[in-house]
Amino acid sequence: MAHVTVENNTVIIELSTMDKIWAVHGGLKIPLAHITSARVEDENGWDYWWRKIAGTSAPGLKTAGTFFANGGLAFLDFGTGRSCVVLETEHETYKSIIIQPDGDPDRIAAEINRRIGR
Repeated sequence: MAHVTVENNTVIIELSTMDKIWAVHGGLKIPLAHITSARVEDENGWDYWWRKIAGTSAPGLKTAGTFFANGGLAFLDFGTGRSCVVLETEHETYKSIIIQPDGDPDRIAAEINRRIGR
């Protein structure tokens, strides 16, 4: 699971040591100005078909890393796929960021949306 904080004008996503290994990636820092929306979704609502570029893909157990989906890159880090925070971005490497946070996903999405004026 990822630890998500909003500091100043940046969303900071910190990965656990194991998540860093599974994702073949460190944490992320995304300026709030580059986030277009934040929402909470479950995996069963996704219509993506992902192609793994780097990371782990074991559906139902762990999905983490960089994937290609819907014409752009996505960063994924989730286990069960339930109660994930989905961030849509612009001007970033990743068009979508989908993480299963260690905190309350509804609170995290609401805080980000409040800060971006949505």
